[in-house]
Amino acid sequence: MKWRKKKVDISGIMKNVFISFFCFGIVWSATGQTVQMVHDSQNIQALLDAMAKAWNIHDAKTYSAAFSEEADFTDVFGKNVFGRKAIQTLYEKSFATRFKNSSLNITDKKIRYITNDILAVDVWWEMKDVQAADGIEIPFSKGMANLLITRDGNRWLILIMHNMNLPS
Repeated sequence: MKWRKKKVDISGIMKNVFISFFCFGIVWSATGQTVQMVHDSQNIQALLDAMAKAWNIHDAKTYSAAFSEEADFTDVFGKNVFGRKAIQTLYEKSFATRFKNSSLNITDKKIRYITNDILAVDVWWEMKDVQAADGIEIPFSKGMANLLITRDGNRWLILIMHNMNLPS
């Protein structure tokens, strides 16, 4: 029996090894990002839940704590205020009048990463028992808020919020 030396294509093997490590790197990297994204999503949901809870007990101080000190806020009526304290003052008045019997329910959210520390978040909401400026009760409304949220240490704060009503 004659043995032949078989020519080995080392470039093909190296190519396959490179592709394998490259794919492994992508999967490993994406998995790490996904874990962080899930964690961030949970923290954003906790922030939104805390805001809804504060709204439903008409607590302007706790509601405004979700905003950064330099927050820019525009409500569904187009009123714009700057800063956490101004947001708190706005809602102290609103919770004593038009929103005094209201209840807020967050129905959905969508998160988009701008950077690891800056997120664009769309939040869909429903509200019951709002009183219009003319005193007429609005039994149900829905809307969407667009938020720019920044990481502040180990928590997230709203830097910009633009709120709008949607057709019911």
